[in-house]
Amino acid sequence: MDSPERAAYPEPMPKGFYPLPDTLDCAEILNRLPVALALVDADSGRFTAANEVFRQSFGSPDGDFSAWWQGVHRAPASTANPSAPPPPDSALRESIESDMYGADGYPRHMRTEVSLHGRHLLVCLVDLTDSDNRQDLLRQALAEMEARSITDPLTGLLTRRRLEEASLSEMHRFRRFGHPISLIIADIDHFKLINDSFGHPVGDQVLVEFAVRLSSECRDLDVIGRYGGEEFVILLPSTPLAGAFTLANKLRSAITQAPFDRVGPLSASFGVAECVAGEDWNSWVTRADQALYRAKSSGRNRVVAAPESAFNERDIKHRNRLDRLTWEDGHCVGDPVIDAQHHHLFELANRLLTLVREAGPPADLHATIRALVQATSRHFRDEEAILTAIDYPRRDQHAKAHRILSAKLDALSSQSALGTLPTAKLIEFLAYDLVDHHALGADRDFIPWLRRPPRTEESGAQE
Repeated sequence: MDSPERAAYPEPMPKGFYPLPDTLDCAEILNRLPVALALVDADSGRFTAANEVFRQSFGSPDGDFSAWWQGVHRAPASTANPSAPPPPDSALRESIESDMYGADGYPRHMRTEVSLHGRHLLVCLVDLTDSDNRQDLLRQALAEMEARSITDPLTGLLTRRRLEEASLSEMHRFRRFGHPISLIIADIDHFKLINDSFGHPVGDQVLVEFAVRLSSECRDLDVIGRYGGEEFVILLPSTPLAGAFTLANKLRSAITQAPFDRVGPLSASFGVAECVAGEDWNSWVTRADQALYRAKSSGRNRVVAAPESAFNERDIKHRNRLDRLTWEDGHCVGDPVIDAQHHHLFELANRLLTLVREAGPPADLHATIRALVQATSRHFRDEEAILTAIDYPRRDQHAKAHRILSAKLDALSSQSALGTLPTAKLIEFLAYDLVDHHALGADRDFIPWLRRPPRTEESGAQE
């Protein structure tokens, strides 16, 4: 980003396209999926795209979704048609079963699912006439669409929309618990010259390699996303400004230490800012962007921190100290099994923190870590069973996060048995990875599904 206006005024997109990551490659995605799918503009209610399966079954949709809905439900002798599904809440999915008439004039028993993705409604039509396993196709379609809506197709990093959602979640924890949080904006120097000199395909290769180098230096709990063009944002939970500044310099060295394939040596500039009390996302990212602009204007290939976010060394040490994890009623997700197990994990974590603070016997420390391993394993197993029962759409991603946490905890247990466990690493895992980032973070995402009323065969037929 070589000019300050670039972030605020992106280049115009072709008519009919939005500069949102969840609309990228939509035609390709829709056509590859084995169910009838269409996109409807959430504001106007008009169709914007449909896949080949949809067109073969119902013809090419044109115009208003509600008018189309009435048309496909109009049998030759009927006068009453079911109402179209209402636009869904951002956290819920609307569903209805009905008999619909296809382009061939024959009725089909269909399930219609409508879910919100960015500025579009995704309409999925699954034919239930022939087989009960068609519901699996719908689940696969929604899972792939969900994955595409949060992942940049070129680099595999998070999209701008998903990055902003993660940032708002972390800012909520910052306001509630006071844990410091920082972000880094990274921008490749003179990237336009790369595209002009070598072509856009080579420029894309540079962006992919740039993303790999950033990811290799970051922690598992850090959130990395492509913010637009050659600009990347890294969200650093539980990290004060000093730590973010140190990491940004490591990232800068990782970019300059080896030439990029086909283009040679490159550099990047970095802006760093820590979130301060009373600040919203726009002002926070703007301060980081201004620091990035100062890095660019002062010669590039450097790191500049937003000065108004600096904390003195005494504040940083105080805020990084952790004596005890406090359980509150607000930590409950609403399921008695999950809440009881979360409470038990808090108790075990506090027992470990006490042993660390009081320099307890190594045997007691290791025994408590093993108890935590067993309790965590049992909790993950039970929680995944519950998420499957409520049909939580991100349960596979959640299970993957469980496997990563389990592997970390096993490694800490092995180090404890050998007497080589660093205290700081144990505290970071307990306070931030297991509790703050997962139990009080990712686990909050499935609360809306826990609160949905249970579905029955009778209620499904009445929809």
